[in-house]
Amino acid sequence: MLPSLLTSNKSAFTLAEVLITLGIIGVVAAMTLPTLVQKKTNSEVEAKLQKIYSAMNQAVMLSEIDNGPKEYWPPSCTETTCEEYYNKYFLKYLKNVSHKEFNGYGGYNIAIYFTDGTLLIGKAGYDYYFFPNAKNFDEESFGVGTDDGGVIRNDCGTAYFAFRFAPSYKNDKFHYQKGFEPYRHSLEENTKEALTEGPYGCDLKSTAKVFCTAWIQLNGWKIPDDYPFTVK
Repeated sequence: MLPSLLTSNKSAFTLAEVLITLGIIGVVAAMTLPTLVQKKTNSEVEAKLQKIYSAMNQAVMLSEIDNGPKEYWPPSCTETTCEEYYNKYFLKYLKNVSHKEFNGYGGYNIAIYFTDGTLLIGKAGYDYYFFPNAKNFDEESFGVGTDDGGVIRNDCGTAYFAFRFAPSYKNDKFHYQKGFEPYRHSLEENTKEALTEGPYGCDLKSTAKVFCTAWIQLNGWKIPDDYPFTVK
């Protein structure tokens, strides 16, 4: 006769054991999920940094066909000439973008929105700030001036990343005759040490943090393991 299911000696999990197992799984998930999410965010930021670097330099090359060598373009623009500058040298060579002008720290700025949800801020024709996620842009806190004439960029290196386009500045070692490059203005060498020190270094103590993009590029467009910030 077959054994009754009610009298079988086969072992089974008790309710307490099931609850304990689920609790352990929940704790492990709570510990590992934020790390996995941040790794995904890091990968997306890395890919978008490379994409904007490529797109802007391609736009520069296309613009040179119509406007001549970039070294002879105007080195900068003013509030009254910037709209004309961006329209002539950049906007018509970028695909699927919209833009708006606004006045913030440092005067005239242009916000260039891409259809992939990213945003590029151009300031006076030579400084650029890239937001991998345009939703992180806050016009009011984008750049805060200090009493001594400096600027605080708290979200640089986290929500946005600094680039520079200054091919006509002969004293600008890392940008002269070059295209759209990570911000390395005033640096003498392109090393991790140089990029992580001083008021502009990619460091927790820095006020501007504009060298973070160059450090990521130096690391093969990968966010370094010892990167001091959590990117958004």
